[in-house]
Amino acid sequence: MKHAFTKGLFVAATATLIAACSTDDAADQMPVAPGKIEVSLKAALPQSRAQIEVDESNGRFSGSWEATDELTVYAKGSTSGKETPKFTYDADAKVFKGQLTEKKQDWTYQAVYPAVDATPLNIPFGAERTQKGSNFNGAYDPLVSALVTHDGAEPGKTPQGEAVTFGLKRLTAILALTFKTDDATVKAEKVKSVALTAAGKTIAAKSFDITLDDQSGALNTDGQSETITLSYEAGSEPAAASFKAYFNVPAATYGKLSVVITTEGHTASLDLTTDGIELLPGELAYTTKAVSGWTALAAAPTLEWVDNPTFEPQEIKEGMSVKVNLQAAAGIEGFVIKVDSKRLATILEQMQMPVVGTVTTMDMINDPNTEAIKSMIPGFPDPLAGHTGAFQLDLSTLVPLILELPDMRIPAEDIYGNHKFTLIMSDALGRSIEKTLVFYVPAPNPTITYAAGAWNDMATFTLQNVPADAQTVKVQYKTTDESQWHDAEVNSDRTAAIARPEFTSHTSADWTTLEAANVKPYKRKVAGTGILDGKTYQYKLIVDSFESEVAEFDSAAANLTNPAIPTLDQNASTFDATKVTCYTKDNNTDATWWASGSNTAFGMDITLCSYDATYKGAYLKSKSNIVLVNMAPGNLFSGKFYKGARDMNGTVYFGQPYKWAKRPSGVKVKYDAKTGLVDNNYHKTDKIAIGNPDYARIFVAIVNWEKTRDVTSGVSKPTGCWDPEISTDLSGDNYGGGKIIAYASLWINQTEFKGSFNEVTLPFNWYAEDVNPANAKYSLVISCSTSAYGDYLAGYKSAEMYVGDFEWVY
Repeated sequence: MKHAFTKGLFVAATATLIAACSTDDAADQMPVAPGKIEVSLKAALPQSRAQIEVDESNGRFSGSWEATDELTVYAKGSTSGKETPKFTYDADAKVFKGQLTEKKQDWTYQAVYPAVDATPLNIPFGAERTQKGSNFNGAYDPLVSALVTHDGAEPGKTPQGEAVTFGLKRLTAILALTFKTDDATVKAEKVKSVALTAAGKTIAAKSFDITLDDQSGALNTDGQSETITLSYEAGSEPAAASFKAYFNVPAATYGKLSVVITTEGHTASLDLTTDGIELLPGELAYTTKAVSGWTALAAAPTLEWVDNPTFEPQEIKEGMSVKVNLQAAAGIEGFVIKVDSKRLATILEQMQMPVVGTVTTMDMINDPNTEAIKSMIPGFPDPLAGHTGAFQLDLSTLVPLILELPDMRIPAEDIYGNHKFTLIMSDALGRSIEKTLVFYVPAPNPTITYAAGAWNDMATFTLQNVPADAQTVKVQYKTTDESQWHDAEVNSDRTAAIARPEFTSHTSADWTTLEAANVKPYKRKVAGTGILDGKTYQYKLIVDSFESEVAEFDSAAANLTNPAIPTLDQNASTFDATKVTCYTKDNNTDATWWASGSNTAFGMDITLCSYDATYKGAYLKSKSNIVLVNMAPGNLFSGKFYKGARDMNGTVYFGQPYKWAKRPSGVKVKYDAKTGLVDNNYHKTDKIAIGNPDYARIFVAIVNWEKTRDVTSGVSKPTGCWDPEISTDLSGDNYGGGKIIAYASLWINQTEFKGSFNEVTLPFNWYAEDVNPANAKYSLVISCSTSAYGDYLAGYKSAEMYVGDFEWVY
């Protein structure tokens, strides 16, 4: 039989592979998953199969496995059952590694290369194949081993503890072709493909199907072809001067074998055999061919954007020109348009176009639904397939239609951003060109507006048109006499920002009693921060590279004041007796501001709060010798008081409405007091003990309540007692149905009168600094008591205190 090939046996065809668990190094056999153990497959020789080197002088070849090679091992244990793990080649250890069940039992083994997923054993064997440079691609090289059985053995071992061995059998033959050319116009060009044709013989199919039982294989009936086209991976294309092409083909007797070689600019055809060759399984046939008679190819496809040769993104405008020149001199074989546009995808899907996500793919040759698209883009030749001449597509009318989408009830913001049109044209020689035309609808610039913020030492900024994909969004502000910009807090959905004062956290009180350790953590405003009175502010918005113009606003707080707290001086011009009902001896159920527990009970005059002309304020005096309870503390508070004629308990309703205009930083308090050691503890509270110093107490609480806080005290056990400084429950129904926002507290242990007012500024301690209580039904509580724990009827029975007017501090 005459032919141009030399044939040699594959070294790898008879090579023995060993499935082994090393007995020399315990690290080779380690549990890697519950019930599994690592097993290694070793090649008996370093030469194997993946990378083939042909030695034409002796008709042999050698090779080596690659790190990407995988085997599928079919292992069956008599008790554990069948498993089909993949074994991956470890280039450093020169073994294939995988996992099997860690169990001594009867084992049978077989292996298949390339690795497949269990059954059926279908190795890809199609007509379109790839090769990296001049290297053999083992992905099309089916190998299978014979069945090996070992009874009563560890995984990967014989019963005697030796390595299990089995051989791999090649099921196809390989044509190893070397081509050379001396043609000066061609030899430097990159080779794009080599097409092998076997006249009258099927050499490729969808897959090569292996049968494990008899270690045989055959072509699948689907996708059969007489031609295999081998393309070189992009970036690995060899030069035409000398290159190799490998073809796995079924073992058979072949007649005429021919190839067509295509480079970047030329093509050549030649016969490898004319009178036939017989190829056996596992056999190598190799030859070297000189190539001449090159024919220049028709020019590669071209695509030119007439008005935008650099393909820069273009803003969509009415009257814009979008013209594209194209040509495939070898004849158009494929033409696809891909449109990446969220809203156009919705419309095109309704036209029966295939859509994935936001991308619509339109096959302008094979999809009849694209006829409507062709009518919208003037310039398509008819027929499109096979057309060789130059033509021009005009998208000048189609693209601006995107601006009209809002007229179709599509939100304007949904058309902002990029709309991409990708044109892909291929020719009859398998060459293609792909270009993307990017158009965009610019979103309106982001905007920022100012509004008065809660408490007015904040500023709230409203943001609009901020892109969802913006990387950086900042709002900055400063006074006009500052040089340093400050960052406002931008909310998570980027629709607003707040310029707020700074607050520091605290966990300790400014006083010392048995309760000091229980103070709830609070915050204090840092002086000079936030939006300050009498200042003019500048602000701006920064979104990625966009920066808005600087705008200004004046601090509105400069012109705002809180209402004065009602005076306690009954001789003052602003004195309103209806707001200071604690100076009477009746129940204070109609009090519109100040009240106390003063009343008449059991025929006794119990005046706990009265007016003092010398101090021009309230005089609080504890009463002793009270029936049953021994004492009642002097008290004054904002709220109301009720005690029935024969009721031995009284109820305080804490809280008064207040129209807040701006946030105070503190409150100025005037007092003079005399207290002593605790000498009464009727309800035996553990908050303060007999013999310990008593404390007078003044506190101011800003609250956001829907109802008053009710505290009942007297002969019965007190209920509803509260202290804003130490409570762990500062909101909810138990606290007026809302939050305690802040408080200011003063504990007094002065044992002798000074004779005039002490004047102290108490800073507010904040729990909810962002809450504005202006619309609360009850928003201010002031409480003064000669004994801090008077609710429990515990304290110094002879305590006294003078209280003057309260004044806000900002």
